[in-house]
Amino acid sequence: MDQPARRPERVIPRNAASRPAPAPPATAAAPPPSVPAQSVFVPSAEAKERRSRRWVWISTALLALLAIGAVVVMVYWPRLKPRPRQLDAVEKVAGAYLDALVRNDEEARDRLGTVEEPPGIGSYQDAYHQRARDRQIRGAFAPIASLHKRIDGEFHYDASAGRFTPKNALGIAGETLDALHAAKEEAEKSGMYKKMQSGDPNDIFDAAEQYGKVFDNLSKNALSPRRLLPTYKMLVESSKPLLSGAARSLALVVADDPKRWDALLKRSFWTLKPDGPFIYEEAEVTATARDRLASLGDPPTRLRLKLVRFRLEGIDTGWKVVEARRVQPGEKQATATTAPAAPAEPRSYSTTPPPGGPPVSPGEVPSGSLQPPTPQ
Repeated sequence: MDQPARRPERVIPRNAASRPAPAPPATAAAPPPSVPAQSVFVPSAEAKERRSRRWVWISTALLALLAIGAVVVMVYWPRLKPRPRQLDAVEKVAGAYLDALVRNDEEARDRLGTVEEPPGIGSYQDAYHQRARDRQIRGAFAPIASLHKRIDGEFHYDASAGRFTPKNALGIAGETLDALHAAKEEAEKSGMYKKMQSGDPNDIFDAAEQYGKVFDNLSKNALSPRRLLPTYKMLVESSKPLLSGAARSLALVVADDPKRWDALLKRSFWTLKPDGPFIYEEAEVTATARDRLASLGDPPTRLRLKLVRFRLEGIDTGWKVVEARRVQPGEKQATATTAPAAPAEPRSYSTTPPPGGPPVSPGEVPSGSLQPPTPQ
């Protein structure tokens, strides 16, 4: 009987290093990737129509909001933008005057100011009205008109000398001669000449003292400048009755610089005869400017402009620049020493004194009211 064939035995080498690695165990097969389940929901036509209407309403609302926002921005944008600084009448005149200096426009310069030799500038900026230094004088012009009438009856004005000369020159000369002869007779009666010739030191000193008193009396009376060649300030201070209050303040302002007022009014101040109310105003403007001949490295300088305005019945000078000068480095701004003697009054005149101020004389304050015209 045939025997089954034997399977040949596998000979394993004795060297373990040369043994083949055992075959890895068979792994289970990876499952196939899962496929998402497909939805079988089908929206109805009514749901699709509602959804489309919803998007139409949303789009319309967004467009409406955008339109409203655009209108709001267009309306309020001018208010949101930074506005330029509003210039008052003083700053406008000062700016126009500085523009004329930059352009070297002599016609505009003379029309806006009375400064004979203004500074030469090539550019400027930051022109500001220093309102804390404003000054205003208001009152009746009648006392000043009365003074002018007396001056006109006694004196002539010499514009070249800036003084008044007596109309009755021979009378003044006669009074002066009489005063000199009277002083001579008094010296002779007092024995002054004999004391000078005595040689006694005490008599000589006594005679010298008497001699000095003679000249002092002559200079105060017969040879006083207020009688012979007075200035307007001398006439104001020696007027009888004395000016007071706002009238005196205005007269002294004019007396400080009569030529400035001649250029401002185009005539002499003491030729004014109205007796109505007046308003005199002062203002100051500072600016930073560069000199016309300055080099690029030179720093800018500070300019100080003084402006005035005078109104009296039909007279209105408008704001005019009467002073323009450079502020030197280290110069301190002087405090206002020319404060009006009378306190500023309200826009309507009243005889009721302001709180804390001196009583107002009814003769100096006119009845009614004076409303200043709109600044030009």
